[in-house]
Amino acid sequence: MTARPAHPDPADEPLFPMPPLTEAALRVAVADVDTVAAARFERESHAARREAVQTDSTVPLHTFLYRWGVFVALRRYPSRVARLDELERAVGRATAREEARANSSALAALLHEAASEVSG
Repeated sequence: MTARPAHPDPADEPLFPMPPLTEAALRVAVADVDTVAAARFERESHAARREAVQTDSTVPLHTFLYRWGVFVALRRYPSRVARLDELERAVGRATAREEARANSSALAALLHEAASEVSG
């Protein structure tokens, strides 16, 4: 594993501004970055709405928007996308527990960075 900071390279410009955490804005962003994920976005949107109605709670909708906000934030920077792919592959092919842990920790840092961007 290469030791690199989780945050994007300062010279690495975002591909697009971070959209607001609304269903409509995230739908457009997800469709722009990953057409396969766009179908999953729609399924999960419907499921979150059903659960919100069944539980009489907005928590499922907020969780859905936050989760997809992190998805979009991870994919805004080319270096972040490359690092995400690299770390996912490294975790998958790790043969030693410590190697898997180190790569998982780096992946967690990347997710934390994206989540911080979403949380503002």
